[in-house]
Amino acid sequence: MVRCRLANSLCNSDPRAAKIRLADLSATLNNGNEAHELLKQALASQPNNLNIRASYTRFLIQSNLHRHAKDFVFATLRDHDKHDVYSLCASGWIMYYQARENRDIKQIEERKRGFQRSAEFYEKALQLDPLCAVAAQGLAIVIAEDALGTMGGALSQTPVPGSDEVLKRYNNARDALEVFSKIKESLNDGSVYVNMGHCYFAREEYDRAIESVSTPDLITVLSPKLFHFTV
Repeated sequence: MVRCRLANSLCNSDPRAAKIRLADLSATLNNGNEAHELLKQALASQPNNLNIRASYTRFLIQSNLHRHAKDFVFATLRDHDKHDVYSLCASGWIMYYQARENRDIKQIEERKRGFQRSAEFYEKALQLDPLCAVAAQGLAIVIAEDALGTMGGALSQTPVPGSDEVLKRYNNARDALEVFSKIKESLNDGSVYVNMGHCYFAREEYDRAIESVSTPDLITVLSPKLFHFTV
């Protein structure tokens, strides 16, 4: 009953915006099918609306429908606005995620291209909006994981772990920390502190790593994934 009254109240103001808010509510309540249907209705009524397209992209990503999200966000950039910063950041995240999850040793070059494209999307977003913290954080993660290098030997046909890789890891983590430290001033999100914690851990600064992930306003739930950020 309360939900019906809320829906009627929202719809009396702006039907399209109401569907987006109701979709967010449904997704929060783990009713993904209803959320999906509401978003598709909103999109059908205004397919060129970048805010609606961004909401649909976010829903697909959060629902682990990464292939659909990739096709959809690429269509946004191709057919609607190639300078949409949100879509560029989402594309960067999707390319990074797919490259990272591709563990097939026979596809090392494809993984490298995926990481490279991820960095290119983030760089493009930063060219359009130099203050975009999400894009900056995405690039910092690429740096921290040496995704444009050998990723600690994982992207090498003949990985040779040793002092060079250790030194590279230390330096990459240091460079990424500099970026994360600036990002946290403008992006109040737990993912930034988690990422800083991982960087400190990579540098074997364990006390500072614990301090980072113990920040009082940290609300991000830790998971086995190495780095986190919000799309």
